[in-house]
Amino acid sequence: MPFFIIGREYALQFWSQNWYIAFLFLIVVGGMNGYFLKNWKLFSLMEEENWKGIQKYLEEKLEKGKRVSEQEARILMNTYMVLGEAEKLLDLSNTLQTSSPRLFRNLAVELGVPYLLRSDPEGLANYYKPLYTEKQVKQKNWARFSWALALLFAHRFSEARTELETFQNTSEEPILFLLAVYLLSTLKGEDAAEQKALREQCDWFRSKYSLKQWARYVDRLKENLMVLVLSKFIQDATAWMYNTSEVAHGG
Repeated sequence: MPFFIIGREYALQFWSQNWYIAFLFLIVVGGMNGYFLKNWKLFSLMEEENWKGIQKYLEEKLEKGKRVSEQEARILMNTYMVLGEAEKLLDLSNTLQTSSPRLFRNLAVELGVPYLLRSDPEGLANYYKPLYTEKQVKQKNWARFSWALALLFAHRFSEARTELETFQNTSEEPILFLLAVYLLSTLKGEDAAEQKALREQCDWFRSKYSLKQWARYVDRLKENLMVLVLSKFIQDATAWMYNTSEVAHGG
């Protein structure tokens, strides 16, 4: 409240009793100013959409052994994708495993997308199988799903089916439920009980999400590189689930 409205005596009494509020305010403002001053070069490059400049700035920071935040690492990852240099994600993966194991565990699943882009069974298996058994790795379900894809690419259908079936019993990550059911529909035989179970799962999914609701849900996940790389696969699975010839997410 303005000083001239509350009066001098009340103002002095208020601030003498609540001095810590002003102190905390100064700390917050100082911290914000410090953060923007520290990162002004990166923010300037981003504002200019200078992707090569962003790449050079962050790679030099890594080469000099400086600490990078998860936000900075994600910016570099997205920059590689924009520039069509996805293979460099594997170099970043190797660097972070050595320099920042905790950060690597947070980003490990998305750093492996070059193996998906290559449809490389051996690469997928070697990279993702150890990750989904690692307790501290984030997005472990995505790692396990990628391992299942490796088995499919290698034509190890029985093993792939076993892995994919684990996603039928959880609704924690609906997008993996959808993809798993879609793939299983191509692997299951003519067994009547299996076909009935599959129809029931599809009915449950459609009762939970209308097509529009599902499109909005997928759009919210687009920052996940796994979702971005598998976008065509997700569209195909969605079209199958909702019996439509073509599904476009967005809008």
